[in-house]
Amino acid sequence: MPLDRSRPLPDVGTVGVSAYDAPDPSFLDTLGAAFRQENLIGSALTNTSIGIDPRELRKVDPEFNVYQDPEFSSYVREAPDDWDDVYNRTAAEAKRAQIDKERKDRSTLAASGWTGVGASILAGVADPTILIPGGALVRGGRIGYSALRSAVAVGGAAALGAAVQEGGLQVTQELRTPQESAIAIGGSAILGGLIGAGASKFLSAGEWGRVSKQIETDLLDEGVEDAVGMTDTIVKRMQSAGAAAVDEIKLDDLGVGGPKAAQIVARATAAARINPGVETMFSPSVKVREVYSRMVDNPVYTTMQMEGRSLGADVENLVKQYQRGALAQWLESSRNIYREARQSGYAGTKTEFYQAVAKAGRRGDVDPGGNEFITRAAKEARSTVFDPLLERAQRIGLLPEDVKVTTAASYVTRLWNRQKLIGEEERFRTIARKYFAEQIAKLPEGKGPDLINDADLKDYIEAVVASVFNNLTGKGMADVPEWLVPVKRGPLKERTFNIPDHLIEDFLENDMEAVLRRYTRTMGAEVELADKFGRADMKTQFEEIANEYADLRAKAKTNEERQKLTKAEARDVKNLSAFRDMIRGTYRAADEASDWSKITRAALTWNYIRLLGGVTLASLTDASRFVAVHGVRATMREALPALVKGVRAAKISRADAKALGAVTERVLQSRLASLADLNDPYAYGSRFERFLSNASNAFSRATGLGWWNDTLKTVASVMTQNRMMRNALDWNGADKAERAYMAYLGIDEDMAQRIAAQFKKHGVQEDGIYGANVGQWDDEAAVRAWGAALNKDVDRTIITKGVADTPLWMKTNWGKLIFQFKSFGLASNQRVLIAGLQERPHRLAEMTVMSSALGMLVGYLKYVERGDMDEANKLLENPGLWVAEGLDRSGILSIPFEISNTAEKMGLPGIVTGAQAIAGDKDQGGGASRYASRGKLGAVLGPSAGLFEDLALIAQQLGDADLKKSGANAIIRQLPGATLPGIRTAIHVGVKPALQEAVK
Repeated sequence: MPLDRSRPLPDVGTVGVSAYDAPDPSFLDTLGAAFRQENLIGSALTNTSIGIDPRELRKVDPEFNVYQDPEFSSYVREAPDDWDDVYNRTAAEAKRAQIDKERKDRSTLAASGWTGVGASILAGVADPTILIPGGALVRGGRIGYSALRSAVAVGGAAALGAAVQEGGLQVTQELRTPQESAIAIGGSAILGGLIGAGASKFLSAGEWGRVSKQIETDLLDEGVEDAVGMTDTIVKRMQSAGAAAVDEIKLDDLGVGGPKAAQIVARATAAARINPGVETMFSPSVKVREVYSRMVDNPVYTTMQMEGRSLGADVENLVKQYQRGALAQWLESSRNIYREARQSGYAGTKTEFYQAVAKAGRRGDVDPGGNEFITRAAKEARSTVFDPLLERAQRIGLLPEDVKVTTAASYVTRLWNRQKLIGEEERFRTIARKYFAEQIAKLPEGKGPDLINDADLKDYIEAVVASVFNNLTGKGMADVPEWLVPVKRGPLKERTFNIPDHLIEDFLENDMEAVLRRYTRTMGAEVELADKFGRADMKTQFEEIANEYADLRAKAKTNEERQKLTKAEARDVKNLSAFRDMIRGTYRAADEASDWSKITRAALTWNYIRLLGGVTLASLTDASRFVAVHGVRATMREALPALVKGVRAAKISRADAKALGAVTERVLQSRLASLADLNDPYAYGSRFERFLSNASNAFSRATGLGWWNDTLKTVASVMTQNRMMRNALDWNGADKAERAYMAYLGIDEDMAQRIAAQFKKHGVQEDGIYGANVGQWDDEAAVRAWGAALNKDVDRTIITKGVADTPLWMKTNWGKLIFQFKSFGLASNQRVLIAGLQERPHRLAEMTVMSSALGMLVGYLKYVERGDMDEANKLLENPGLWVAEGLDRSGILSIPFEISNTAEKMGLPGIVTGAQAIAGDKDQGGGASRYASRGKLGAVLGPSAGLFEDLALIAQQLGDADLKKSGANAIIRQLPGATLPGIRTAIHVGVKPALQEAVK
């Protein structure tokens, strides 16, 4: 058993003797401690509660509250969750005595040196679980080799025995953590594997794959968190038994990999504090770097990935299969169903249709009015979205036991209408009071409230109602789910708020689209976080980070070093907590409900619909990304066929990309919302906020960017799937760069073999295109790994911002207003520049040429579009200006150009002026066209500052009854949709000259 470094060793009680001179524990004391800690029978027989009537331990004493008793306060503070089931003093004293005994035993074993290690091994060997055979893991008929001759057999049997043993020790001990048990199970498999390592070299790759899958299944059955990761470690260590060393994660493994140039740019990015993800890669904590890699879509290669080693798929990309894939699949299907309904005579709006679908979902998926189309849409929502996530959440133990479909005929997640709750607060409180009073009355004898009289009961219910109301309206505890009663005392403590839907349906969001958008985002994240880290709040990981930093500070030699480590820990915890909450959709949740946030969202949306109409033309440079990621040859060979080929494999590949969430822009418009820095394009709220949301959605469709994004992402997804599958099918033939690419996407050799096995069973290959056909795969882990890898690669090819791509201060209201439209440039820094320098640098150079040429074309067409031929011709006559224009629009040097363009707007020299000087341009007064319409204030403080600057100018000139040319231009800049293709030309060619002429 490893030492528990999270707990300090207690004093040995020797007076006047230094810690170094303290006498060793006696052999019998050590042996007794070992049997109590490491032997199931010894642990059970010496448990302090063994002689107490179980009924006495569970009896509720209304006069006793362990959380308020100072005698137990120090114990409760250390692990408050562990004392929830302690209802009387007898149980509390037994638990305290057991903890004290275990602490003393651990101290004894720690002080006994190798004697303690030997005694622990002896106690473990004497455990009855040693007799468990290994047939559950390896049967000759299933795996194809003799259990007595293979390392896997011995290791597997040891793992199973350890799992049973650890299960018993978990029940009989207070201090034993799940992490210790997981390590013990894995360690047993490794040690057992060493015994039979001599024969392991005779196993084939296929046999190792089957062993891996079986061990994973058994670990899942034993409730081990991150069973996939644990299986991978166990199998790899068994395979390497007898080799030089076991592969362990080191600090440098999770640092920035690749050439010096990439590391220099990454260090500069981290030092500038403009990317919290890259900052985290330079953390002094191994655990911080590891958690970051497992949780966040990291677009930068780590050192271990460059070596072909991987930690597996990250949570952020795993969630996209629900948040984008399943959601888009239902939305597209439901819109087709609505169209059919209209053709069959349904007269309601789409909003009314979706409201009816939500209500049908709570009534057994049957429309009370008998509409077959509403019923069909409700059933599809259940089969496509609700059931897969709900079943997975229950499978991994995420939902509490009493969360069942008891509130309605069928389950539909609740999305509360905060405006309705606030507007009709007293009506909601009245309903809730009655419900809670009825629930308390139903409690069995002995479980009722510890209240003196009816007045106390009334006060208690009122406090519960207030806590629930505050939680639902965003005024309560930030991390309490809406289905929980957020009170820490009394009979309703942390029970589920299972009020029947029909009682509070008026206070629920009944638009099924809004419900599913929120559900896939929150529940998808909760499931993946809990599956990866054991708990969605990642409490264990943050404790491990705190322990590691404590060790680092203990080893530090100066106060300056310790202070630096303390600051690093605070920064790391802040960043990781923010990443987690952004993935869950709860980051700054309370702030987002404020009036200031509503004003911010309104300003951001208004800027979006008045300024971003030409985004599709500006996005032509995205086409060059295929060259950077996959190379010129693959682009020429596969890009066009990916779109136009009608072979079955191509159709399957495109369908898989949609189902897994890689190609969903025309349905969700999520990338465009990200480019516009709209905080939550799926937010629900007041009528005004809904109006703005609908206006932005209509504007998004008008830009055509959804079509352009889906076209490019379709090409990217087919090329990525072809490349991944070629590597999976011929892993031994893949070179170092391709193995690094697969590791970067979260696929190692074992997962590649599983993917290849699924393709051989279900996939199709035609004309060089691989159709994986993942919908037919029967290996769930392989499906999820494949989907996460596909989403990761497509989103870095056609740049889509991730949660760690922008600094946290940009997510505040002021940050959003000042830096709107700049997040794309920050994301490009790591997704294009740093990653490009890490992979094949010649591809980055090829992309630079292609994207700059496309950027030059875009710059010219932008002037032509608005009828400004003088400026268009100026580009043709000044090559330095034109080349700088193209390089600026390429996005490769996004951060230097943002700084330079702002400086040049203020009259200072920059990149464009330098390029013109080098090229000897005739006209040295040019500037970046992207900043042409911005004033000085807007260039420095963002488009919202420019908005208020324009409004102030318009108001001043109108107030003076003297509208000038500057005021006319300001009015034009405020016209919604004025930058859309065609409309912009009409305004600049027809309306603007006439208006300027009128105000002369």
